[in-house]
Amino acid sequence: MPNACNIKVKASIASKYSWIQDYMDENCGKTLNLDTYFRLQASRKSSLSSGLNCSVDIFATSKKLGGSARVHARLLSINMPFSTPVSGCDRVKLELHDGIRNKTLITPKNGLCGDSLYNSYSYVTVNDNFMTFTLTTNPSPQIGTFDAIITNFHQLEDPNDACLNGWWRCGNDRCVDPSTKCNTFDNCGDNTDETYEKCKPTMYFYENCGQEIHVYDAVHLKLKRSGSSLIPNTVCDNIVVSHSKSSGVGAPAQVYAHFRSINLQQKVSGNCTAARLDVFDGLRNKKRISGSEGLCGTSLQTVDYTTDQDNFMPIEFTTDGSNQVGSFEITLTNFHTGECLAGEFRCRNGRCVDSTVQCDGYQNCGDNSDNVSELCSVIAGLAAGAIVAIVLSAIFFVIFLPICIIVVMGRRRRNRYSGI
Repeated sequence: MPNACNIKVKASIASKYSWIQDYMDENCGKTLNLDTYFRLQASRKSSLSSGLNCSVDIFATSKKLGGSARVHARLLSINMPFSTPVSGCDRVKLELHDGIRNKTLITPKNGLCGDSLYNSYSYVTVNDNFMTFTLTTNPSPQIGTFDAIITNFHQLEDPNDACLNGWWRCGNDRCVDPSTKCNTFDNCGDNTDETYEKCKPTMYFYENCGQEIHVYDAVHLKLKRSGSSLIPNTVCDNIVVSHSKSSGVGAPAQVYAHFRSINLQQKVSGNCTAARLDVFDGLRNKKRISGSEGLCGTSLQTVDYTTDQDNFMPIEFTTDGSNQVGSFEITLTNFHTGECLAGEFRCRNGRCVDSTVQCDGYQNCGDNSDNVSELCSVIAGLAAGAIVAIVLSAIFFVIFLPICIIVVMGRRRRNRYSGI
């Protein structure tokens, strides 16, 4: 007999907790209340029970009468056995359905399994405010898991409408809880909760294949959220977009990419064959600026790349069919030349970058002038002085101000009685 596992997840508006992580096999038959978003994985362990038949009903409640709350499920990773193209996911299978009354399968008919690019796995409810997760395994124990972020949101039908109760408006007119901003997860579905101005997020290449990464000040881009196994036979591309801070024609935005680290297979016969990165300048007239042989290995001859044609920098990552591990980390910075604007820092090389990137330990200028020790010492000293001033002010208001009031009141009383 298969194991029956039913989880009902309710998304409500009143805030109980902002984020929680749960595991399907530990909550079978339970109801989990969700207010904003939560992280769901198949199991805390790497193994899955045999004969598992586990369903999760996710229910999103509306923020307003007549409004339409929905469920957004974003798969961060999938690592479950895949049999053959014919049999498909016959060992472990994950399915998602839209709706509770008229359930519609929104995942492929053979289910989700294997190791795949995660950017394709973003699902929302349309029929109603219910989404069902179903995880099944065959009679033998299996190794594998998945990782998903599930978000409660409501969709604005009129662009002139505003989000309710302090919720935050995404670029796609979805409304989400403000706690989703800058949490490294794509809760909006278009990444605007992670790439809006002043966010400076850490983002992950594999989770954003085929998407745009918007840079207002700086973004730290890593290959994966966890682990180092690469997905074989894949091409993953990100398009980095740098946004201008000027409303005028001047100061066009550019992208500066600095490779902090790279750890991929070495070149074979002078070319990157097992895994390779390619960096391009421009979107319409795309020009490769990272060399025809690609980027790989553990060290690079050139670690800095900038755009000249426009404010777009496409980056592509390709792997062959072999099983391999690897990683890389890139700092992406929005900059422009010419006259710096308010709130910007002028680098020694003439570039203008957002002042918030100063002394953050990352290479944002291209000449490291944003991390000069003398400058950072002054900023650290000013910050320390501000903290001391705040502490002394607090001490004055908490201790000395009441004493002064007591002394003044005592003098007034003595003066009043001396005149009797």
